[in-house]
Amino acid sequence: MTHIIYNTNVGSNKPNTLINKDFKCPFCNRDGLKKEGRILRETNEFLIVENKFPVLENSYPAVVVEHNSCNEHIGTYSVEYLERLLSFCLDYYEDLQKTGSYKSIAFFKNHGIFSGGSIQHPHMQIIGFHNNNYEVNNDDFSGVTILSNQLIDWNFSNKPKSEFFEINLTLKNKDYLNEFCTYLQKSVQFILQVLNTKHQCYNLAFQIEEDCIRVKIISRGPTSILLLGFGIHQTPNNLEELAAQLRVF
Repeated sequence: MTHIIYNTNVGSNKPNTLINKDFKCPFCNRDGLKKEGRILRETNEFLIVENKFPVLENSYPAVVVEHNSCNEHIGTYSVEYLERLLSFCLDYYEDLQKTGSYKSIAFFKNHGIFSGGSIQHPHMQIIGFHNNNYEVNNDDFSGVTILSNQLIDWNFSNKPKSEFFEINLTLKNKDYLNEFCTYLQKSVQFILQVLNTKHQCYNLAFQIEEDCIRVKIISRGPTSILLLGFGIHQTPNNLEELAAQLRVF
């Protein structure tokens, strides 16, 4: 089941700091979040907050606040910081799984105005779905190889779920999260600095399995009518060249 009900009444009240720069960022105000009783888990660096605007019905939405500053993001963190962040997220994800309350759990990130995001402050989302179970196919993570070894599979998707530029990254052993973070950050930097300098937008879609972690890193811009109207996914003809370029990058 891949369709879910979006509550438009809740959605119409969501703040948008990407469009309205004068709007006060809710994630910069940690004291305010505490007063509202919305903090579910916290460290000095990170927060998990119950989403104030639960737009998807039959779901439990949480927001991971990645940093204390609005001006940082995955491309600017140290690899060590990113590793601590992902460990924090994975611990919460696994705790949600252990409850047995959800058919599936989505762990993802929006960055930029064309990503579906509304808040500039760096954050991710972890949503537990009570009735929805999404499907993942092995082909979703196949592609033109950038790097492949005992720990990492890294490639440009030749069958993008969206269109154009999607980078797939798989870590085969969760004990080596630092390696995963290194290539994840390079992928994000390559999108922002090379592939998508105009729109500066991307999504991360994580798949958490027992032994491995996968992430699809999707460069975002305005979506074409071919995809929206006809389900036609456009794939670039220069993936080998891009793979070589990212390997050097």
